[in-house]
Amino acid sequence: MTQSPRRIGLARWIGFVLSIALSAMLLCSSSASASRRLAQDSVSPTDPSYRIPRRSESRFDVSEPPSLPEQLKPARERGAEGQKRIDAMGWFMKGRFLEQREEFKAALEAYEKAVQIDPGAAEVYRALIPLAFGLNEADKAMNYALKAIELMPDDFLLLQRVGINLATKDKVPEAIRLIEQASRSTKLDKLSGQYVAIMRDLAFLYLITSQIEKSADAFEVVFDAKTNPEKFHLDFQMKSELEKHQRTTYEAIGQVFLDAKRPDRAIVALERAASAKKTKPGNISFSLAQAYLMTERPDKSLEYLQTYFDAQLQSKGKAAYQLLADILKVQGKSDDLLPRLEQLAEKDPHNQTLQFFLARQYVDANRFDDAESRFKKTLEREKGIEGYIGLAALYRRQNKPAELLQALSQAFAREAELEKAAEDLERELQAVGADEKLVAGLLEVGTKQSEGDSPKLDFASSVLLAKIATQNKQYDPAEKFYRLGIKLRRDRAANLYDELARMLLEARKFSEAVKVLDDAINEPSLKNNRAAFWFLQTQAREMAGDTAGALAAIGEGRKLAGDDNPLFLFQEAWIHYHAHQWDQAVPLFEKFIEKNPGHRLSRQCQFSLSNIYVQKGDIRKGEEILEKVLVEAPDDPSVNNDLGYLYADQGKNLEKARGMIEKALKAEPDNSAYQDSMGWVLFKLGKPAEAIPFLEKAVQTPRGTDATIFDHLGDCQHALGQKDKAIENWQKALKDAKADKTPDAKLIEKIEEKLKQK
Repeated sequence: MTQSPRRIGLARWIGFVLSIALSAMLLCSSSASASRRLAQDSVSPTDPSYRIPRRSESRFDVSEPPSLPEQLKPARERGAEGQKRIDAMGWFMKGRFLEQREEFKAALEAYEKAVQIDPGAAEVYRALIPLAFGLNEADKAMNYALKAIELMPDDFLLLQRVGINLATKDKVPEAIRLIEQASRSTKLDKLSGQYVAIMRDLAFLYLITSQIEKSADAFEVVFDAKTNPEKFHLDFQMKSELEKHQRTTYEAIGQVFLDAKRPDRAIVALERAASAKKTKPGNISFSLAQAYLMTERPDKSLEYLQTYFDAQLQSKGKAAYQLLADILKVQGKSDDLLPRLEQLAEKDPHNQTLQFFLARQYVDANRFDDAESRFKKTLEREKGIEGYIGLAALYRRQNKPAELLQALSQAFAREAELEKAAEDLERELQAVGADEKLVAGLLEVGTKQSEGDSPKLDFASSVLLAKIATQNKQYDPAEKFYRLGIKLRRDRAANLYDELARMLLEARKFSEAVKVLDDAINEPSLKNNRAAFWFLQTQAREMAGDTAGALAAIGEGRKLAGDDNPLFLFQEAWIHYHAHQWDQAVPLFEKFIEKNPGHRLSRQCQFSLSNIYVQKGDIRKGEEILEKVLVEAPDDPSVNNDLGYLYADQGKNLEKARGMIEKALKAEPDNSAYQDSMGWVLFKLGKPAEAIPFLEKAVQTPRGTDATIFDHLGDCQHALGQKDKAIENWQKALKDAKADKTPDAKLIEKIEEKLKQK
């Protein structure tokens, strides 16, 4: 039984949490109430009792002025730090005064001067931050807020406020970190409404990041507050928010408990929701049916599911009928599924999802005629992509390639529905691709329909056949069908040329890719796409062995994309790198890093620079670059692999290297380079038998036919006395090394020396 992932409306949630943040902001500003009262108690110049004394009233009716009193001296001289605090307080008081007069911008400037003088003045930040937010100076407010958090790491209101703001900027992981910190504050009463609000915010954030278990933990606090309000110090507003907001209803909380596999808690919440009668009982009944099945009470589950069916709802889609199948299976009554579905379908004939689900069950039961009849009858009433995918499954089972092609093409033609049915369609295409005989039949049908000046094959069928041929590595027919699709729909030519070129590059048919990209570049209707095609052409030409042509393509691309375009700068560096023109590549990679420090390709530049220095013999410099990257990104698979391999190749830090490579392999278990690294470090640790499975797996991958990997495998086999196997793999390594565009002379010499000593 599966539950499709639910999407949370972030914008709607943000609107809700910001209303909470406003009240928090007001609370923050109350901390300086004493200074506000001082300003309010001061005599106002507009007060009738306030009067500037006249000069005559200031005269003393004496012959000599009184002697001046002796100037008082402070008991302790004021230091520079003390003076700074006093100066900062002066600006703070001025800011308060200006804020009361609603001169908000001037007040903000005064507060900023205060913290410039005394960056440690925590109370100033409490006034400055909400004012900056109120003036829409969000970036400025965030900068000050982060400084304030360093000074006041236990200020839960500030942490919550900043976390919410980060969430609105899609910086959800950072938001979670701060609000988690707020929840752990020693100053926060765990029975207060504020604590409940913080846990509610955390529950939402965990939910939108698919951390269901953590979301359920946080919702436990919210649920406790809703069911036991006397236990918490909740004001009227907080109670109202928990009651009314759609994300804190009993139904919403119950669904989270259900997704977290806490059916008993889900049942309590959902039954409260059902008793409240504020939502459709059918939807809650479906969720209760799921929960009761999890608790191994199928009879109760079926009772609630029947309530959903009786309401003739379609909100849960085919999940409802799959749940029925799951319940009957647990009851040992799977034979009852078809009769029950037929009964439901008779009562609800316009329920397309139900009709298609029933037809699918007919296919599984080999009742092909019943299945085809129901699919077609339902599709006559209303077209739907699920029906065409179902028909495709039927015709696949019957091995009818012509009918299968038509059904799949009709599914592909329903572009508006492709996204929602993507998983089902992909699953069906995988099943088709696994049947070589059926694929051959499809391509034969397509080829016949594409012949002549007026081909019968339509656009959707052409693209579909191109994808099926590509999936089965039949690149010549794939190119033919792609080109037909381009001819049939010029408005889709850009996407199809791009797919075709990338397919040929992936298939390592570089010369063919160059020709396709030339055609795309010379197509008049695609002039707005030429920069992108020139970019692909740089790769195609370099991989085809035409370095000069690749660099010329860089120049053409820059004419369209601009001289400062970072992608073409990176690609220029890569071309020299791939051609082993190290001295030209180094300054270009360094220039890219300098000009684009935060770009996603900057790290790749660092990896390339490291490898260049290793190739030039400066292994230590290559290590230093990777060690710096490792500090910045300790979990990055590439740096863990590359640095781990460098250590292993030198026979140093072997256990550390092994751990790093294990981390890389855990992230990408099918990466042939990582498998080779693991095999090599195990060999260096004196464990050739453990190394061989990794190396054998590496050479079996599409990108694993590398001279170095075959060389490593031969070394391991030789260490175990498997002489014939070792020689075979060394010979493969030598062949690949010599065939390389830029042969590695040292590697070739090393392998030849091993073969001489065989």
